[in-house]
Amino acid sequence: MNQKKSASNKILNLSNILFAAAAGMAFVPADFHLDPPWAYLAVLLWFEAAFIINSNIGRKKLINVVDLYSIIFSVFLLWDLGSKIFKVLHYTLFPPPQNVFYIFIQDYPRMIAGFFHSMYLILVSVSIGMGLGVILGLFVGWYQRPREAISPVINVVASVPALVYAPYIVAVSPTFQMASIIVIFMGVFFPTMMNMVSNVKNVDQKLIDSAKSLNLSDFAMLVKVLLPDCAIPIIGSLRIRIATAFMILVMAETIGANSGLGYYVKRWAAWSDYPKVFAGIILIAVVVTGINALIGLFEKKVLKWVEMPK
Repeated sequence: MNQKKSASNKILNLSNILFAAAAGMAFVPADFHLDPPWAYLAVLLWFEAAFIINSNIGRKKLINVVDLYSIIFSVFLLWDLGSKIFKVLHYTLFPPPQNVFYIFIQDYPRMIAGFFHSMYLILVSVSIGMGLGVILGLFVGWYQRPREAISPVINVVASVPALVYAPYIVAVSPTFQMASIIVIFMGVFFPTMMNMVSNVKNVDQKLIDSAKSLNLSDFAMLVKVLLPDCAIPIIGSLRIRIATAFMILVMAETIGANSGLGYYVKRWAAWSDYPKVFAGIILIAVVVTGINALIGLFEKKVLKWVEMPK
């Protein structure tokens, strides 16, 4: 009896009802142009499949999973109702979801090109920014004289958001790619270096004293003692650095780019093509979410010895 009730709860629940309602709304006609709903239905089916998988895994209570996906399907349903039925969302400024998701089929070559262009800039600039930030922060944090001389300057420069420099750097740089790399580098390098200096200063003095008793050279102290001890906060800050870099890149691409995810949104906003604007925003959200998920997996693999908060 309990098994039948449990199976019934997994089928007849609010999330599945809202999914069915949202899918049904995709076929409701409107008095304006509607693109084919197949891409939108594929998105709904993807969320429904994710709901079914999560509800059967057992890691979370069923009621929590139902609540989460009920909110997701409610957003889609209300979005469609507002555009087609109640007219509170004008279809020009707030196109229905099927028109927005159809863009991913219609304009995918340009979206893919923009994605790879943006990811190349992110990869290069974040790698350089974090790499130099860690190396210089390690050196400055360990040696007192450069720390006392450089830290005040770094604090002043880092207090100015990198986006403030973006218009000027875009104007004077030979190419937009170079300008983007410089702007993102500035947004990543200075916080990384400041945090690294602070991490080195906070290393347990007992660990340092033990290492000194072994007569380690300065290089060995930096590489074998301080760097491993600071690895946890460095990796832990990676998600924030990537998010910051992506925000800077998207803003920079709206200034002077001719490719990329930010440029895609800017270009079609200038032409008032709002289905493509919404599609570009959704693509950016998906990319950032995917990057955060990959970083989370990386943290779990690399920091296996660290007890992560539940």
